[in-house]
Amino acid sequence: MSSTIEEYDFIIVGAGASGATLASSLARSAHRPSVLILEAGGGNKDGQNIVPADRFTVAFSQPSLNWGYKTAPQKHLKGQQIDYSRGKGLGGSTAINFSCWIVGADEDYDEWARKVGDTDWEWKSVKERMKRIETYHIEVPEEHRKFINAKQEDHGTNGPLHLSYADPWEKGIAEVFIAAGETGLGTSVNNGNPIGSTDPSVLTIGMGMGASCMYKGTRTTASDFLENAPSNLTIKTDTPIAKVLLSSRIATGVKTIDGHTYRAKKEVILSAGALNTPQILMLSGIGPADELAKHNIPLLHEMNDVGKNMQDHAFCGASIITKPGTEGRMAYETDPEAVKAARAQHGKDKTGLLNSVYCSTPMGYFKNDAVVKSKEFAALDKQTQEHLKKPTIPHFEIATILKIVQDVILIGEKHLPPLYIGSYELQPTDSYLCALNFIMNPQSTGTVTLNSANPSDAPIIDPRLASHPYDRRVLIEGYRELVRLLKAPVFEKDTVRMVGGPEAGTDEEIWEYCSTTIGSSWHMCSTVRMGKRGDEKACVDPDFKLNGVKNLRVVDLSVIPLLPNNHTQSTAYLVGQTAAEKLIAEYGLDNRSKL
Repeated sequence: MSSTIEEYDFIIVGAGASGATLASSLARSAHRPSVLILEAGGGNKDGQNIVPADRFTVAFSQPSLNWGYKTAPQKHLKGQQIDYSRGKGLGGSTAINFSCWIVGADEDYDEWARKVGDTDWEWKSVKERMKRIETYHIEVPEEHRKFINAKQEDHGTNGPLHLSYADPWEKGIAEVFIAAGETGLGTSVNNGNPIGSTDPSVLTIGMGMGASCMYKGTRTTASDFLENAPSNLTIKTDTPIAKVLLSSRIATGVKTIDGHTYRAKKEVILSAGALNTPQILMLSGIGPADELAKHNIPLLHEMNDVGKNMQDHAFCGASIITKPGTEGRMAYETDPEAVKAARAQHGKDKTGLLNSVYCSTPMGYFKNDAVVKSKEFAALDKQTQEHLKKPTIPHFEIATILKIVQDVILIGEKHLPPLYIGSYELQPTDSYLCALNFIMNPQSTGTVTLNSANPSDAPIIDPRLASHPYDRRVLIEGYRELVRLLKAPVFEKDTVRMVGGPEAGTDEEIWEYCSTTIGSSWHMCSTVRMGKRGDEKACVDPDFKLNGVKNLRVVDLSVIPLLPNNHTQSTAYLVGQTAAEKLIAEYGLDNRSKL
């Protein structure tokens, strides 16, 4: 191993959505600073892993792309260890997630701005910054424009991340929107951007569908930001770090697990995500004194909230089995020749069925009177109640998934039944529709702590999903609405049976079911929380600077002060873009417009 210590202006740890966006933007700024991005995983170059139709299976079929984390046993959930998959390699979790592009409610971002005292997080600013990230292809099949009709002026046209809708839509997709209308849940017929808003140009509460991270037969991920990298951007894969190097509370560089040292002339920036970033900080001597003492790690900077305040979107679900031929997925899945032909066609020119099947996911965001009138809502503090009452803030999400993922969870050597169908065994002639209800605005919080002082050991992850009474109320009422949707006339005429969960029941019966089948959306965040300048409990300030340590920033979902009502990869890109613009402005790296 060379004894030469490499130096760069900026060192970024982690090549997920935030890190890749930040690295690309810094490196391409006018002054061309030297940027090093270190990624613990590999290069993720296998084209088979970015086929659109495989978006629900890559995370569980490619161990090299997944950290493979599980939670600590959840005592309030009968001791379950819940899958906590995180992406590994270039692109981070965008390489293994379900490719859904949902931005969130405008009032979430305004609340974020209020919490941290920074108007850069207000929706009017966020909306423009999102446009710089995306190239949004608005084309929707003519017959479906009554459900989704995106307007180009509301979206970016020149960003690195390409987004689009499936063409054609699968059989059965339109029925979800019809069902929402029949049951009074409502639909959102605006620009296809699933965000609640008083602005008539964007989507309101109801059933909608965002675009997916895919284009021309390929899933798009954060690694796209690193394509054709300029010479001043160095990318090193398979390089997990052991710790950040500090001298008198100044970050000077990082040390890798294999003992190599990299020095930062300007800053070290952690973008390792809401699980690994707090772990790295604690391994570096930054964190709660009692936690570091447990593992004999010298305390260099006490910060009690590192690894705390974790939030996540939990969900439960159920499915309906419908008459043969209602949709075509099982016929396709059980026909080896059809699968072979589709793969051959896609391998030839990236066209065909693999750009359509499983490529559309209707998602709706809803308010609910039963939630607002509940004793659990009444027990919340007044500020939280007021936020939850805002017009564009939903109480839960319902998503319909046109793919049942078999054997999602593996504990030891035991495969648990798929969450969406319970013990029911799919038959080759079955048609089906899965639906999930997600807790929005979760009040439960969890922690990330250390297993040991060994950086190769996984952290202890204890999200305490749905441990708060309010979250349980939302899950129960959301499940009732999910069942109501699945019983809409457009579905009921073809339904053979409902599987996975009860069709009705008391609060206790529904909670008993949900508590044994609950899952994570892998939207974990807020473990190195951002706050106003001077907030003693905040870990980072509005400019992402770690409080009390110079030349060290955190730029990933661990910093966000609230979990938006969305699917969080869009937020991760936003965090990277915002940090890049702030750094470029602060260091005068570009003569173009500033934040």
